[in-house]
Amino acid sequence: MQLFTNDTIDIPALPKYEVVELYKPHSNYWKIIVINLLIFLGIIGIGAIVLTLTLVEYRAEAKFIIGIYSALTLILFLFFRLSFKNRGYAFRAHDVMCKSGIIVESTTIVPLNRIQHIELNQGVFSRMYQLGTLQIFTAGGQTGHIRISGIPIDEAKSLRDMILKKLDLTENQITKNAE
Repeated sequence: MQLFTNDTIDIPALPKYEVVELYKPHSNYWKIIVINLLIFLGIIGIGAIVLTLTLVEYRAEAKFIIGIYSALTLILFLFFRLSFKNRGYAFRAHDVMCKSGIIVESTTIVPLNRIQHIELNQGVFSRMYQLGTLQIFTAGGQTGHIRISGIPIDEAKSLRDMILKKLDLTENQITKNAE
């Protein structure tokens, strides 16, 4: 009969994820963010112009609408820039780490043995700048998924292949141990 033990963990002795050096998204990824923002703001701007030109009752508020639009533009660019600067990712021997957020900073660490599948995506603008997005899916549901954008496409392919090889090795080891 085995004796039950429940030792306490020395919390200060645990590894510190905060000291891991994170890779930042490629600088061209900021250009993609700007392009997407300009498209979004262009659509809103066109809508505001059409609204003020076609509806007489809104012509008096044109300056107010322009002010709101300008403030929205400034705030969006500021938030997206701060978000871009705060992003980072790391691949370690046993896990993948991703950090993001401005107001609420989030660091997600996913053990490699919890990864179910991985996707490599490229949008229209990402293809122009040779960048990709790795999406890592886990068995734990939506909260464990990681999305890393702005990785050079060759590096993203290498990372995807490395993870797939590690997953294949883990699957083979589980199969051998079961036999």
